[in-house]
Amino acid sequence: CTDLEIPQFFCEPGQVVRLACSDTFLNNIVMYFSAGILGVVPFAGILYSYSKIVSSIWRMSSAQGKYKAFSTCASHLSVVSLFYSTSLGVYLSSAATHSSHSSATASVMYTVVTPMLNPVV
Repeated sequence: CTDLEIPQFFCEPGQVVRLACSDTFLNNIVMYFSAGILGVVPFAGILYSYSKIVSSIWRMSSAQGKYKAFSTCASHLSVVSLFYSTSLGVYLSSAATHSSHSSATASVMYTVVTPMLNPVV
């Protein structure tokens, strides 16, 4: 327990667990389980919502309306995929391949960049 510095701009659960001096197996299991539930359930809801949206768009008669609806959906899905890919990459990355620079970059992507893209969408 000599290296007690978190190389981030905020405390992520994975970083805090790595600082523990005792066995963190149970903490890691709980962290991965909760990240799975908190990541999969909303993602499944998003996929279900978009399946309903796409089926509604296909029933539209106006080609211009379809184009506008699909472009809005595409920009939103790109932000959602950016958020999920970077956050899952940070939280589910293994300790052996963990790079503090890449983790900090990914953390900035899902904490700063994706909220800034919401007004654009």
